[in-house]
Amino acid sequence: MRHRILEPLTATDNLALLFNAYLRGLSTFDMVTVPRESMRACNALFTQQEAGKLPKYPISDQARRYYEMTVLSNSLHGLHRSVTGALQLLTTFLTTYELDLTRYAAENRMRTIDEFGSDDESDWEPDGFDEEGQVWKVAYKDDPESLAPYTLHHDLAQFFASSDEQGERIGTSRAQDYAVYTHAVATQTELSLRKFFSQVVGKDITITQVQPDGELVPMSLADQIEDELNEDIVNDNLTAEFNAVLTKCEELAQIYHTMPQDSLPLYLQLHGWLNTIVHEIPRFEAPRGFAGLAE
Repeated sequence: MRHRILEPLTATDNLALLFNAYLRGLSTFDMVTVPRESMRACNALFTQQEAGKLPKYPISDQARRYYEMTVLSNSLHGLHRSVTGALQLLTTFLTTYELDLTRYAAENRMRTIDEFGSDDESDWEPDGFDEEGQVWKVAYKDDPESLAPYTLHHDLAQFFASSDEQGERIGTSRAQDYAVYTHAVATQTELSLRKFFSQVVGKDITITQVQPDGELVPMSLADQIEDELNEDIVNDNLTAEFNAVLTKCEELAQIYHTMPQDSLPLYLQLHGWLNTIVHEIPRFEAPRGFAGLAE
């Protein structure tokens, strides 16, 4: 049985920490959404629903929640790949090509043709002979038509939203597209273990925490409530930062899609904002975990 839907990101930059903190905030949803039915029970539930027999919690609702959370997990992974990928490409342009757009496109063209070939005879020129005969090398070109498929703007397209592409890229989804789950992250202490056992199970439990010397010490009710209040503040900051990142990504996609392709100031602006998103937003480290539960 699969026990997790929301897979954490393995990167350690600030954007990855933000997304992982967001996913941790949905851990309760993750637990209750993972299917636990047998194949037989699953088929029976769908058959009953198709026959009009709707239980209190229809399996179609459970299936939708599972699908949405799978998309959510994939979405944050995809967005992180796109943001970091665009940043890496722009950083290479700044450091290796020293802001020379023509040089970038010309060298990119020659490298690509040398690796993958070309059926256009004008892309090749003689380069002496060897034991097998005539040797050919990629011909240098720097005219706009030849360089069009190899420009920096063209290479950045893979990281930004496009109407004919699937998956999550910069600007594909807006903050409001995550609103239901963002609200759940912001209010996650409403589903705390203390409240769950008190309200649903009808009894209190002892929650322990690890001391610096490794000893497990029960937390007092006052300490638990204080932790929840502090966590509420962190969650407010977390969801505000998450929404701000999504909003900024939407703005960056708009810049990318409307910019002149030879605008160095706008490439620098994109690089600056992407670097801020990846490395300079607040770090949301993993919270102190529960060491264990006891009755």
